[in-house]
Amino acid sequence: MLLGIDVGGTFTDAVIIKDEMVIEQAKVATDHKNVLKSIIEALDRVLFKGAAGDLERVAISSTIVTNALTENKLEPVFLAVITGPGMNVEDKFPVKPCYLSGCVDHRGKITASVKLEELQEWKDTIGNVCAVSGKFAVRDPEQEYKVERELKSYGSSKVFLGSELSGELNFIRRTNSAYFAAAVYKIFSDFCQKVKQALADRYINAPVYILKADGGTLPLEAALEQPVEAVFTGPAASVLGIEALAAPGVNSISLDVGGTTTDIAFWEGGLPLMAKKGAVINGYSTAVHSFHMRSIGIGGDSKITKDGDGYRVGPKREGPAAAVGGSAPTLSDAFIVGGYVEFGDKNKALDAIATLGGNPETEAEKIVQAAVSKITATIEEMLITWAKQPVYTVNDVIRGTEFVPKQLTGVGGGSMGLVNALGVAMGLPVEIPMGAMVANAIGAAVARPTLSAELRADTTEGYYLIPESGKRQPLPKKFNEVMARNLLSEWLKGQAEKWKIPQEETELISREHFRTVHGYYDIGDIYSLRMQLKPGILHKVSCGEVKI
Repeated sequence: MLLGIDVGGTFTDAVIIKDEMVIEQAKVATDHKNVLKSIIEALDRVLFKGAAGDLERVAISSTIVTNALTENKLEPVFLAVITGPGMNVEDKFPVKPCYLSGCVDHRGKITASVKLEELQEWKDTIGNVCAVSGKFAVRDPEQEYKVERELKSYGSSKVFLGSELSGELNFIRRTNSAYFAAAVYKIFSDFCQKVKQALADRYINAPVYILKADGGTLPLEAALEQPVEAVFTGPAASVLGIEALAAPGVNSISLDVGGTTTDIAFWEGGLPLMAKKGAVINGYSTAVHSFHMRSIGIGGDSKITKDGDGYRVGPKREGPAAAVGGSAPTLSDAFIVGGYVEFGDKNKALDAIATLGGNPETEAEKIVQAAVSKITATIEEMLITWAKQPVYTVNDVIRGTEFVPKQLTGVGGGSMGLVNALGVAMGLPVEIPMGAMVANAIGAAVARPTLSAELRADTTEGYYLIPESGKRQPLPKKFNEVMARNLLSEWLKGQAEKWKIPQEETELISREHFRTVHGYYDIGDIYSLRMQLKPGILHKVSCGEVKI
């Protein structure tokens, strides 16, 4: 049996899946002051007698990291960067870093030694958790290691390195990933320890996984080494839930409508589209892989504000709809009055909308259209952004990158009203699968564990490096690309064994090959490969609509 838990902005959901069917499900209000309490309450509602010992794994999608970042509840972090020459990085990082002298060139050669004595001026700001990042450190991380050792001599207990969080080239994204990982480390570590204790108290010994922004999962212990990967897991959970319940067969836009936000994603060929660049956190680019998604502050519990003759919906959450005991009108009340959905006390919804003035039915429709208009504008912006992306393949050149949606797919508690209204506005058919109310928890439960890594080999210099491993190795004899793929695949499988991840197929997700030239002659090759344990879902899931 699989246990999935999703902590959303309004509700925390839990499901137990057995033989590809949801056999237990629960939905409780999320207590933002005590997220763990909400998890435990949802957990206790689905755990029936004897279930604990039969669980094969537990997977959690939590807002703990996202909330800490968006609400700026971050630990002070000392950030050291080794930029080398030729790059202006002012205002590219969330905090003012300590700039250290030193340089690694694009081939991985150390051309200037790092000056550790420069840390002396910053000694009073060096804390328990730090971050270090060097330009081209993915080609040779030795300078990052030297700074790490020096920081630990100052008393730091945990140092995040940019080269170990991402093996890809992009110094700024790697640096920001290292900073944010350090900034959320304490709060995420405390959360993980409490989760482990709560599960142990219920005699649950199954392995625990944390959902990532790209839809994969990491073992709890591995997630502590890269906590920034746990950002934006709510949107990722909804995508996986849709894939498990009813993956769209045509180009589709999915909308996960919660009480606070709506998460929007694109689908092509039955699979979600991935963002070409890393996730953006608080306005700063990172190396965190994620789906091509956008979250907008409109949900069923959104606050309604009258603006002249029109209305603004969200981004603040008002509370429960008046129809179910709330004290003020919300978007859900407008949907109830407008006849889009049926739940709660319609008379209470009518009374709440009437406080805004005018005819309640007319005003409700204005509110609905205000929400629809804002979401359609966001979708249009996403479509333009996708179409403007550079082309990378012959197929892209022939077909272009324009995305034309043919369907809307909705999940989440507010999907029935908002997605149907959106379908009318956009002239698109709407599909809301069975199990939509707990799709996120389902997605977390069946998400495959995954790891990724990169290998760079330079036959002229005679080395290969897997940055995530932190080891630069001499090349084997008669080295070629096939050997490079085998080395990287075996390393990933070794990591899977280390973290007790079930063996999954590895797949190549990017490849570059260049010939090196000196004078007028070819003298060697440079290979850059990136592979991962194949992500996705373990299996499809069927779910009836149980009232919870």
